[in-house]
Amino acid sequence: MQARAHVVWDWNGTLFDDFDITVRAASAACVEIGAGPVDHDTYRRSFTRPVRSFYERLIGRGLVDDEWHALAEVYHAHYRRLLPNARLRGEAVDVLARLADAGVTQSLLSMSEHDELLEIVGAHGIGETFLVVEGAHPETRAASKHEALRRHVAGLEQYRGMPVRAEDVVLIGDTLDDSEAAASVGAACVLLADGSYDPAHASERGLAVEADLVAAAESGLRLVAAPE
Repeated sequence: MQARAHVVWDWNGTLFDDFDITVRAASAACVEIGAGPVDHDTYRRSFTRPVRSFYERLIGRGLVDDEWHALAEVYHAHYRRLLPNARLRGEAVDVLARLADAGVTQSLLSMSEHDELLEIVGAHGIGETFLVVEGAHPETRAASKHEALRRHVAGLEQYRGMPVRAEDVVLIGDTLDDSEAAASVGAACVLLADGSYDPAHASERGLAVEADLVAAAESGLRLVAAPE
C-alpha cells in the first residue's frame, strides 16, 4: 500500500515557513487602506479563501475594487522584500528524503504564482524531489484549492507512469481550505498544528492534525493505508 501512496505537499506555511513574513505583509497591506495592524493570532484564526473574503474578515467590512488592488500590491511588495527572512521548516529536507527512499511519490501544489514558486523551490534545492511542482498560472488559474487539487491529482498519472487513485493521495497542508479540497476529491489530509486556522474548528470537524512534518507524513500514510 505504501508503494501506491502519493503525498501532495502544500508550500506556504507547510514546507516553507513563511508565516511570520506573511502576517507582516498582510498587516502592512491592511494599514495601507486605513485598517488596523494584524497580529499573528488574528491572522491565523481569520484565514479563509477566497483571499479577498479573508481580508474583508480582517478589516470588518467589504472592500471596493480599488482598495483590493492597492492591498494586493502592498502585500506582494512587502512579502517579496521580506522573503529572505523565510526558510524551509527544519525537518523538511529530511522528511522529503525519507519518503522518497520509502518509494512514496510526492508533488507540490500551491496557489502561489507558478514561476515564482519554481524559482524559490529551486533555490532551496528540493525541486527534484517532486514529480511535479505546480503553482497558479495566470491564464488557467483555478478558482479554488478544490479545483486546483482536482486538476493536480488528475494529471499525476503522466508524471508517475501509472494511475493515481484519489484514495491513495494525502494532502499535507496548513489551512482548513486544504482539508476541504482533499475531501472534495476523495483524498486524505493532515494539517499542521500551527497552521492558519482556528484549532477549535479543526477539532469540531475531527480533522487529522500533527505537530510537525514528520508526524504529518507518518499520519498521512497510515490514513491512505487504512482498510476501507
